[in-house]
Amino acid sequence: MKKLLTLFAFLLVSFVYAQENNNIEYRSTISMEPSEVSSSALLNFEFSNAKTIKYIISRNDIDISTKEIIKNEGLQMVKTDFSFLENGTYEIRFFIDEVEVKKIAFRKI
Repeated sequence: MKKLLTLFAFLLVSFVYAQENNNIEYRSTISMEPSEVSSSALLNFEFSNAKTIKYIISRNDIDISTKEIIKNEGLQMVKTDFSFLENGTYEIRFFIDEVEVKKIAFRKI
């Protein structure tokens, strides 16, 4: 029984560690230009594997818009329309495999 509990604990720790490492990898490879947006911005995904990326734009903890991007293999840039937003401060949160991997604050001017 002790061996089974030890094995279970080891597997759980390994799973959590692997998820944290993936989050760190994506954090440094997702960016947005510019940080002050008038009508559109470029979302940059600088990792090679293909993924479905969901992003949520929110203001004052209220979700404004949710979209999904199917990222192809290789580096990718996506032009995104922000013209529908009112002027103010927002944040965009990125999710990969249902896990939040990056949060970026920006201003709509």
